[in-house]
Amino acid sequence: MIICHTETMEKLSQRTAVCLGYFDGVHRGHLALLKEAQDIARREGLTVAVHTFDVPPASVLRPDQPVEQLTSPSEKAAIFAANGCEILAVSVFDERMRAMPGKVFFEEILLGRLNAGAVITGDDHRFGFRGDTGVRELSALCQSAGVLLSVVPRVKLPDGTVISSSAIRQALRQGDLSRAEEMLGRPVQDMRKSQER
Repeated sequence: MIICHTETMEKLSQRTAVCLGYFDGVHRGHLALLKEAQDIARREGLTVAVHTFDVPPASVLRPDQPVEQLTSPSEKAAIFAANGCEILAVSVFDERMRAMPGKVFFEEILLGRLNAGAVITGDDHRFGFRGDTGVRELSALCQSAGVLLSVVPRVKLPDGTVISSSAIRQALRQGDLSRAEEMLGRPVQDMRKSQER
């Protein structure tokens, strides 16, 4: 897997199927995005890519509230690589990125750097200044640029709980390791090792 930094990279020559998100924990919901990206990439002749940020966006948006990360950047990269990601694109989440409208992010990063031929996102994902771009807005941008869009439904536990990084943190706070592991799709021990690195 190649790791690129969007601030310094040239536009990729190959077209990509890009998964969007911060991917804290890289849980089963995130892995569903990667699986969808692999399926699209095989069908369309694209390269599987993931776009993420160097720090949790919440740490910049709400600097007074500490953010407890579930996985380190190196552990995230290892999980991405093991699940079919070929290019990991990392953007610095700074004041410029915070203020960037979703349309500009789409044009500068997804098209201008990652040469996106397809975008894969969760049905609740939003990006851009004050979350100005959700699925509806992204759909219009993709359609106008001739880019495929795949919106992956949220993955749920058998009891109907939506798998999310927040739900995993809550399970860990409550000491419910088996529930956290069910959502992560791997042992909590693996996650704790990554935090110690």
